[in-house]
Order: sequence, then structure tokens, then C-alpha cells
Amino acid sequence: MTQAPVSWLNRISATGLAVAAACLSYAGFLHMFGNDTLAAFVGACVGGGVLGRLYRVARQGQM
Repeated sequence: MTQAPVSWLNRISATGLAVAAACLSYAGFLHMFGNDTLAAFVGACVGGGVLGRLYRVARQGQM
């Protein structure tokens, strides 16, 4: 499997999507449970997972 170069536009769009997913999950968990720590943890996990997955897909040349 060869690694394709990732353009700066793909990096920016993946980062924006990860930030949006983290913000939405933070707001949702804060509204549902009212616990700041849990909401921050879930937001960080979701945002990091989305960002890592999108970078992996972009690096393999599927984006």
C-alpha cells in the first residue's frame, strides 16, 4: 500500500469536521447528563477519533 500525499485542504476540512463533531458531542452530553467532565471527555474522544479516521483515509489515497 503506497502513501499518497495529503493536501492542505483535506487536512483543514478533516480538522473542521473533527472540531464540529467534538463540539456537538460535548453539547449533547452536557445537555443530557449535566456533567462537564464527562462531556469534555466524550467530546475529546469523538473529535480525536473522527480526526484520526479521516487522516488515515486521506493518507491511503481514498479521499
